[in-house]
Amino acid sequence: MQAILNIAKLSFADAIRNKVAYGVFTFLLLLLATASALASVTMGRTELMILDLGLGGISILGNLMAMIITIQSLQQERESRTLYVLMTRLQGRWKYLVGKFLGLAAVLSIQIIIMCAVLAACIDFFGQIFWLSFVQASLMTLFEVYIIIAVALLFAQSSSLFLAILLTLAVDISARFTFVIQQLGEQSENLIVQGFTQSMYYVLPNLEAINLRNQAGYMAHIPWHELGLMMLYAGSELAFILLIASLIFERKNLS
Repeated sequence: MQAILNIAKLSFADAIRNKVAYGVFTFLLLLLATASALASVTMGRTELMILDLGLGGISILGNLMAMIITIQSLQQERESRTLYVLMTRLQGRWKYLVGKFLGLAAVLSIQIIIMCAVLAACIDFFGQIFWLSFVQASLMTLFEVYIIIAVALLFAQSSSLFLAILLTLAVDISARFTFVIQQLGEQSENLIVQGFTQSMYYVLPNLEAINLRNQAGYMAHIPWHELGLMMLYAGSELAFILLIASLIFERKNLS
């Protein structure tokens, strides 16, 4: 356990240097520009439009930062040979990935919490919303980013930085359309296509299943037992992806 925590601390310290500030600063500028533009052209309920755009922007920026920071961190440690030094001190390579995940998840959590706080302040300036549903949507956005970090750790083991980012981005996009993929397969008469789409439906994480951004601010909140089931599903997907990544990493030739 101590080895995992040490890896997490190292990953946190490495990723926290300026990267969080850049993401938050970019979001702040975009949010202020969007709010100013909307306030001048909308007639009431400006806060709801800012809420929709803000939560969508947090999701996009959060996922992009998760991909870039995660893949870049692992690739840099490999190039600097730090990874090989760490491997000699760990009894089980899986501890490295779990520690890396915890450290990067902490960094991204700070980033998203700050962005959500900035968004909340901007919304409060223009009007009122159902804040509990906003908090629930923000929480599930965190879980969404955690899943992307795990996916990025899986593909970061590739030797190519570009390929790792491309594959992670492909999974991120596909995971938002798993239901559409399933429907397309059911409409096809080709058994191979049907089998492939069904496999994709069950293998890919369903990010839309934990997406609460569409109803945030418009309704009081979803029932807590439903939120608990969403968190359970997200945690299960996260554990499954980390398990696959660890199994591959254990057998990977690092030389």
